[in-house]
Amino acid sequence: MSNKVTKFFGSPWGQRVSLLIIVILVMILFQPKFFSLDNVSSILLAIAIYGIMVCGMLFVVIIGGIDLSIASAAALGGSILSIFAKGSGYTVEGFITGFVVAIVVAILVGLIHGVMCTIFGLPAFVVTLATQYVLLGAVLVVTNGAYIYHSDFGVFYMLGNARPLGIPLPIIIFLIYTAISAFVLGCTTYGRSLYCIGGNPVASGLVGIKTKINTIIAYIFCSVSAFFGGMILVSMNMMAGAATASNAIGSVLTAIIVGGINLAGGEGGIPGAIFGALLVGIINNALILLGVPSDYQKFVQGVIIIGAIALNVYTSRRSENMKTPLKPSKKTLDSAQSAKL
Repeated sequence: MSNKVTKFFGSPWGQRVSLLIIVILVMILFQPKFFSLDNVSSILLAIAIYGIMVCGMLFVVIIGGIDLSIASAAALGGSILSIFAKGSGYTVEGFITGFVVAIVVAILVGLIHGVMCTIFGLPAFVVTLATQYVLLGAVLVVTNGAYIYHSDFGVFYMLGNARPLGIPLPIIIFLIYTAISAFVLGCTTYGRSLYCIGGNPVASGLVGIKTKINTIIAYIFCSVSAFFGGMILVSMNMMAGAATASNAIGSVLTAIIVGGINLAGGEGGIPGAIFGALLVGIINNALILLGVPSDYQKFVQGVIIIGAIALNVYTSRRSENMKTPLKPSKKTLDSAQSAKL
């Protein structure tokens, strides 16, 4: 029994759980309010918003890509919904129109990302870095550089503040979104194909997987997730603008890395990503309750990212012994063959 416990805490999951336990113990000693119902609800709401974006980002990271534009995308999604909802007097029709327009724009943004990365062969880092500023500029244009403030009524307000059965609606949406994402990645041909593309794109192409189409779909899902998360966030805060989700990219990438997702692609899953979001949410909340200045909070977040990357590289080298590039294992080829579209 003791050997199993030792082995678990020596594993990547064991190390993450250990960090979570340490944070909880520290909060027990220094801040009893950490376990209050209001604070726990606040943590879950924050995790719900960024957790939706984490699900979208995971699809892109699994294929070895990245999307740096999610913060600007979230701000644009929230701004588009705000304009239509407020302009209609918060009618259901105005809400639906704004929601549909935002999703269409999200699909277009994801399509552009995917096409630029696959058809034109541009690095995802460069493409999404550029669209980050394009989308931010679009937010400033549609909002005239000002914040849009809302009244607390109508379906717009309900999106981020309703509590069916006493449970905040954003948390319910997040759980459904997570379940769907986990199902797609773990139980569908498309999900398996993403792992094959990230593990070895050359082998994936050789066995007939449609790497370009699948990659484009992954970027579309990532953009839609960012826009959707932004719309919920704006409804919660009752305010839209360029700074709506300014911390999104840092929180999402930290969750991805802390969750043990391989940024090179081919590895990771929803459980690790959501655990990463949970851990990051708890740590951020703990820093606020402990009165740590915002500048130091960014410092701590950076340290966490560096530590998580170092841990992931170390454990990856131990468990896989540094796989040779472009020489896929039999398991990878078998998985690729099963995912052949």
